[in-house]
Amino acid sequence: MGARHALIRAAFGGRPQASRTDIGYRNQPCAAFGPESAFVEEDSLLPTDIQTLTPDEAIAGTTRVTARRIGFLSDDHNTRDDGSDLPVEALEAFKGCDLIVHLGHMGVRDDNLGRGVLDRLAIVAPVLAVRDYSGKKAGGTYITPAEGQRVAGLTRVIEAGGFRIGVLHNLEKEPGPAIATPPGGLPALEGVDVRAVLREKFGGPVDIVAYASTHREAAILKDGVLFVNPGSPTFPRGRPGRIQGQRALGTVGVLDVGGGVAVFEVIHLAEIASAAKQPAPAAAAPKM
Repeated sequence: MGARHALIRAAFGGRPQASRTDIGYRNQPCAAFGPESAFVEEDSLLPTDIQTLTPDEAIAGTTRVTARRIGFLSDDHNTRDDGSDLPVEALEAFKGCDLIVHLGHMGVRDDNLGRGVLDRLAIVAPVLAVRDYSGKKAGGTYITPAEGQRVAGLTRVIEAGGFRIGVLHNLEKEPGPAIATPPGGLPALEGVDVRAVLREKFGGPVDIVAYASTHREAAILKDGVLFVNPGSPTFPRGRPGRIQGQRALGTVGVLDVGGGVAVFEVIHLAEIASAAKQPAPAAAAPKM
């Protein structure tokens, strides 16, 4: 499998599909699914206080897509607004994906929203993202702004391949009850009515939850729900010899929902970088 490591495989029966029209992202106009910052009024990009967020803004509506392979990343904390400091290995890892979902913390506090990274990812595949709770230099927190369809909701649901995928940045934050995520990275789900809690968080049932914030790649199956975390491509935690806060190549994730089976892969970017440095095999000498 080279630089791609399957972390968990989980099969789901899925749900009977109601009549609907799926969205083919590659065929949508730029104003709807491209780099939407060009179409959003400047005032709408200002940081939002938690107290002013309405329930409808917190839980975005369901987005139906035709994607089979969906890339996930989070917590890149880019310092350049154009996202040019996202490792090129992340773009390489997402080749072949039909959609990329950013789970938040793409910038640094209220210095830099880092939304340019979404435009950079869109070179590879269409992109969706969620809003998140972020810190202020002066202290306290705020909610990063929406950006049309591209960046919507603290939680949102993506329907693909017969699965309802709930995406959010932090399981411990509203909307809905908190789900603790200890430093080890796996959510603390013992004694939790998982399906009921997730219904509150996402406004309806989900089969898969993609979450972030821990900077640790993870996957766990609980009560028929698959929880996946892509880790961080730039500030991974939980590795021997890692210094917290020091930039390094980390991980991203890819979810394949083809054939009624959900398969989540964690991709280690350092292995992609290492493979790129390997010399090409020597050509065989011609036979005389």
